[in-house]
Amino acid sequence: MYPILFAWGPIILPAWHTFYVLGAVLAFFLLLFLRRRYHPEVEERSLSRLFIVCYVAGYFGARLLSVVVEESQTKGLVATLLALLQFGGMTFYGGAIGAFAAGFAYCRWAKLDVPALIDMGLPAGLAALSLGRIGCFLNGDDFGLPVALAAGQAPPFWAVTFPNLQDGVARYPVQLYEAVSVAVLVAVLVAFYPRVRAGLRPGAVGFLAVVVYANLRFGLEFLRGDFRGSVLVDWLSTSQFISICVLAVAGLSVPYWLTRAKVKA
Repeated sequence: MYPILFAWGPIILPAWHTFYVLGAVLAFFLLLFLRRRYHPEVEERSLSRLFIVCYVAGYFGARLLSVVVEESQTKGLVATLLALLQFGGMTFYGGAIGAFAAGFAYCRWAKLDVPALIDMGLPAGLAALSLGRIGCFLNGDDFGLPVALAAGQAPPFWAVTFPNLQDGVARYPVQLYEAVSVAVLVAVLVAFYPRVRAGLRPGAVGFLAVVVYANLRFGLEFLRGDFRGSVLVDWLSTSQFISICVLAVAGLSVPYWLTRAKVKA
């Protein structure tokens, strides 16, 4: 694809890093939009600090899970810590878990409105993921499985051959599938934001974001062709296992979300 978007002498603009940063910028502006429209009681300064905490924790969480799952040569605590300080593979679920844990702890410490910030933060994080997957596509990362073709059959127009793999195989553009589906999910959550909070209770927007994405990710993993670790021998990828755990916890909390609570004015 286009791993380098722009190159001029020593100045290089790599695709994945560019879209990673653009995703973070989009997430921040979506947070500001939701705050101004629905949560003016949340101070913008507090939101900015929370964003920084989640950004840093998300980065190291994404890097850590990738090291544990994909970099088997890294052994021991010291080697793992050194690997975290180096550029390398990153996983969304690791980043999401790290950002959520750090963000939740910061909200409790700063005495912020946790449900409101969950409702704002989850769609923002998914918006960042949507752009990030475009970067993965351009870089040839997180590629899909080969498209099944009969002998002599030409690949369909939507199939993609990634030059970096050097195999000439037409594959599912699973990165774009995820980018588009997650973008649609974010758009729906933002459009129905006040209705979901009023119809269920504060925090329900974030809850639905997690549930829908976990189902989406579980299904898309069947089209992935890169190694993402495995659980229960080769039955599930690491991301599918995490998705199941997320859905199990979400299922146990359904009675809570079905009990309405008043939304703060």
